[in-house]
Amino acid sequence: MEHHEHSCGCGCHHHHGHDGGGQNRPVSQAGRERPPLTETQAAFLDYLSHYRYLPVARFVTASSREEEFAAVSLAPVFIQTRGDTMEQVREMGTLLTSLEEGGYLSIDYDLPLSGYGYEEFKESELYAYFCRTVEEASRRKGFLGDLPVLELGSIAPL
Repeated sequence: MEHHEHSCGCGCHHHHGHDGGGQNRPVSQAGRERPPLTETQAAFLDYLSHYRYLPVARFVTASSREEEFAAVSLAPVFIQTRGDTMEQVREMGTLLTSLEEGGYLSIDYDLPLSGYGYEEFKESELYAYFCRTVEEASRRKGFLGDLPVLELGSIAPL
């Protein structure tokens, strides 16, 4: 596995590795032209190039009673401020997914940035809402999803 250490500009050093495999890696673009970028996509890739790696997460509903149960509720989640709305996060998720599918970046939920606290995710209004929603749903009889899980990951350019 290849590992990189860098500074994102916040003064801390992050460690990020890519093993070239896994479900979150785009299919090789060898021999295929990448789709043209929109202005918004190009702006995000420029932003990513300044930091090299960015934090990302996904909201997962798990179960305290059924170990194998897990459902992705929202992904990818890129939060810039604690007050980001569901609409803003969904729009950004669509943008990130299109860039990943186009072979411009990778999103890995098993490779969090080391030394980075993910506070804007953990303390966001959206994550608090997700936790409340899972708690309310868990009160329903027979409902398995009773644990909100924040899976931390990273975005890297390709």
